[in-house]
This record gives sequence, C-alpha cells and structure tokens, in this order.
Amino acid sequence: MTADDRLGPPTSLYVHLPFCRRRCTYCDFAISVSGPNLQDRYLDALLAELRFVSRTALADEPLKTIHLGGGTPSLLGPSRLARLLEAVAAGFPVADGCEVTLEANPEEVSEAAAREWAGMGITRASLGIQSLSDPILRWLGRGHDAELGLNALGWLRESGIPQLSCDLMFAIPGQSTGAFLDGLERVLQFQPDHLSCYELTLEPGTTAQRLVDSGRCQQVAEAEALEQLRSARARLLVAGLTRYEVSNYSRPGCQSRHNLNYWRGGTYLALGAGSHGFLGGPAAGALGLPVGRAAGVRYWHYRDAATYARVVGQGTAGIRGSEQLDDSQLRLERLALGLRLTEGVDVADERLLAVSRRLAVHGWLEVDGGRVRATPEGMEILDRLTLELIAA
Repeated sequence: MTADDRLGPPTSLYVHLPFCRRRCTYCDFAISVSGPNLQDRYLDALLAELRFVSRTALADEPLKTIHLGGGTPSLLGPSRLARLLEAVAAGFPVADGCEVTLEANPEEVSEAAAREWAGMGITRASLGIQSLSDPILRWLGRGHDAELGLNALGWLRESGIPQLSCDLMFAIPGQSTGAFLDGLERVLQFQPDHLSCYELTLEPGTTAQRLVDSGRCQQVAEAEALEQLRSARARLLVAGLTRYEVSNYSRPGCQSRHNLNYWRGGTYLALGAGSHGFLGGPAAGALGLPVGRAAGVRYWHYRDAATYARVVGQGTAGIRGSEQLDDSQLRLERLALGLRLTEGVDVADERLLAVSRRLAVHGWLEVDGGRVRATPEGMEILDRLTLELIAA
C-alpha cells in the first residue's frame, strides 16, 4: 500500500485566529497585536476563504474535529466566534460528536463568556495557564496573574463545556521545581480532562532568547528540567492523566482527537493567516494546488493578518505556497510524528527495524513485531532517536 492510498479526504479543520493583546516573551507564532478594525476585516476574509474552500470537492466527508487556535481565539468575543462556527457548519458537513476546541487565555474568560461558548457548541476548552507563579507569569509576558488563572479554570469547569484542557510550562528560567509542582497541584484541583505539559523552548529572535543571551537570566539546567518532567509525569499518573504523547496527558477518552490526527499523519484543512494544511493529492488538486505525482501536499497561508485579509479580498484563498511530498517523505514524517505517541508507529522497513532493535537494547525503544514505540526514557531523548532512525 502506498502512502497515497491512506490519505483520505480531510475530516479535520484548523482555523487560525491570530489576535493577541500582547506578544509573550517566548512567542514566535503568527500573531497580530491589533484592534477590532483589523479583527473584523480578518473575520470577513476568513469567511470568504471558507466559502471558497467549501465550494471545492473537499466537503465529501463530515468534519470530525474543528480547532480554533491562535493567537488568542477567545479575544474575538462570543458574537464573532458564533458567526465563525455558524459559517463552518453552513460550509461543511459536521459529524455528530465533532470535537470543537477553543483555545483561550485566562484574561478573556468570564463566567458569562464560558457559558456562551458552551452554548455555541464548544466541546473542549484549552486554557493557556503556563504557570501559577505571578513573578514567572510577568517574566513570560502573560496577561493574567495566578488568581485569574484559577478563576478561569473554575468558570470553564462549571460552564457546561464537556472537556477542559490546560497548558503548563516547565524549565522556565527562575521557576524552581517546587514552584512548578505547586502550580501543577493547584491546576489538578479542578480535575482537568487533559493537560499539555511542555518544556519552554527558547526560539531565536524572541525576547526570552535575548534575555538569556544577554545574561539577564539563566537557562534552566538540563538535570533540573528533567526532574520537573519526571515529577510531573508521576503526579499526573496518580491523578488519572496518562501520557499519550511526549508532552500531553489525558483521562481515558479525552485525548485531543484533532492533534492525534496530526501525529498519525492524517490530512487536514487549514484556514487563516499563517496556518498550514495537509491534503492528499486529489483534494489538493481540487483546491487548485500543484500536485504532479505527489502523494500529499502541504500548503501554507500568508503569515501577516493584514496581508492575508488583503489577498483574500482579491478573490483568492490566501495561500502563499505549497510543497509536494512523495511516498518516501510521507513515511519519514509518519515515523517522526508517530514516535511522539506512546502507542508508537508501524514500521515495515527492515533497516529501520534493525536500528530500532539496537536502540531497544539500551531501553530507549520497544519493538513489538513491526510496531516501534519510545519508552519513557526514550521520550527524554526523542529528537536523537528520531534522527538515528531517519538516517537509516
């Protein structure tokens, strides 16, 4: 079976809403710190792209997941979000039980807003807590303090939205292991269904990177970062949240179905500035993208929100570029993504299996027939393992 045979029509939709009140010190995402005028123009452009895409042959299968990401989607307010979701439902068939995720920051959450989100069909709220230490939140450039973060957790938990997820960072300069674990304990009091616990990455060009480079703060030592990771994993397991991906933990049945589709190499539509989509050849051709003999096609939009809105206003989908992927490239991507999952990935290549067995001797991988999965120790050096396997 070729990779193309497995790339069915997209059943996941990602919508990028890039607006933020400020840029956090660690952020290198496609965001825009702009007022309501650009937000309205952007939403009009987004709906125009949605209509353009829905007129193609992409709507054969109902959407199983819809993810409103950013940026800060909650910043748009309930009325704009309701308008967007109504347009999605009008443009695409939506499956019963569709997972509809809204990313939110605590400063946009209120008791009333949370209830409105539940009423418009949001099934999963993903809250960007990051830390519950006020000095650390200030260093990160966040717009909330610990009290507001806890209030937001409570309002979302009681809103009627079925699933609550939240993000926490570890290995933040200046945050001790004790402070990190204290924040984790306070989050667990709200019994979240899902938790993303990830290490702060110092991206080039960000304020956080400049602060470390200038010596005004010190990057967390590898041993301390590892202690925080291992302590969090153990505590989350006791709380009933099992690791299913290198940085993600959930209660049974509460994994992010949208993100699982990414990690399993599935296809997905993307709308909005800076967003990336991935389609099989026939679907990509229907969207007007160059296909050739490609098994799959990745495409991306103009990154700047104002530029995106202007280009879409000229009658296009706002897509800036694309790349064609053959079977070999798709197999390598599936390997790299699949190793992030605790379920592992199927490997048919005997060379890869031979290397996997060699790495398994060190306790980093498990090989079960043709299925390869990383052990907890292997997850800690996953980049290295992936490079070794890809080199094979």
